[in-house]
Amino acid sequence: MQNYYDILGVRRDATAEEIKNAYRKLAKKYHPDSSGNQEDREAFQNIQEAYAVLSDAGKRKIYDYYGHEAYKKSYSAQHTNAEEGHCGHGDGECSGDCENCGHHHYQPHPPEETFKHVIRIAVWLDMEETFREVVKHAVLPKPAPDLPSFSPEDSDKEWAFQVKIPRDTYERQSFPLEDVIVGDGSLTEYLRVHYPDNCYAVILLLRDKPGYTRQAYHLYLDYMIDFHTLVLGGPIKISSLTEEFFFDLPAGTSPERKLRIPGKGLHYPPEIGSRGDLYLNLHLKIPKQLSGAQRKAVEALRDALK
Repeated sequence: MQNYYDILGVRRDATAEEIKNAYRKLAKKYHPDSSGNQEDREAFQNIQEAYAVLSDAGKRKIYDYYGHEAYKKSYSAQHTNAEEGHCGHGDGECSGDCENCGHHHYQPHPPEETFKHVIRIAVWLDMEETFREVVKHAVLPKPAPDLPSFSPEDSDKEWAFQVKIPRDTYERQSFPLEDVIVGDGSLTEYLRVHYPDNCYAVILLLRDKPGYTRQAYHLYLDYMIDFHTLVLGGPIKISSLTEEFFFDLPAGTSPERKLRIPGKGLHYPPEIGSRGDLYLNLHLKIPKQLSGAQRKAVEALRDALK
């Protein structure tokens, strides 16, 4: 099922301006005045509904917290009718605010007021897995020993299942269980019926990666470098979490200097920014053995620098 981001064709970290531009383009394409067929009318309604939520920072935050399915079930009866674009604008644009059109907007309660208990299910990712879609193993302790099993891997005390985590995630990001669980939904349906006061959320935790030091969303990497490269400068090859690329090192760079490479760290939450930075801790690499020609070259450089 498409979520609101899919409907507008934008990423989850899209800016308000990107969301607005995508909406205008799609609203013009599928506006009932332009076509009149039933499929376009339905598409236009979906576009209106998606924009009404994603264009409002508060509603978007709650939508991201719950996920598409849970949000629709919780708010569709009171929320959707007020925001599907019945404001009478010629271009169909409500901008998420129809106060001037005489319509009352339902204000959903924040998540902590909706559920008595939030049950968080920890899923561990390697840092490089945050950049691609992955399927991970997860477990949920059973509230009672006599509850049914939903997977052959289940023990007597827990349910075992798989979750599909989307790409471009960040540490401590959470997803409603029903939005990411792999399978026919029998477990989430059982939980919804028997534990309606509980909200089940998958929360992402990150493992450390050898060679990297992590501070929040920034990464620090020790990098051994030759003396002549420090002196002369030029491109150096760097392997990050997602790619190999070249960085143009300035001539005369001092050893033990920290170099900042913007935007090569971990993903930020969308409201903060795009990605953290990668910092290189430069360390001078001194060869332990030299050939005859190499020794003469070093001696010649020494004499020239005198």
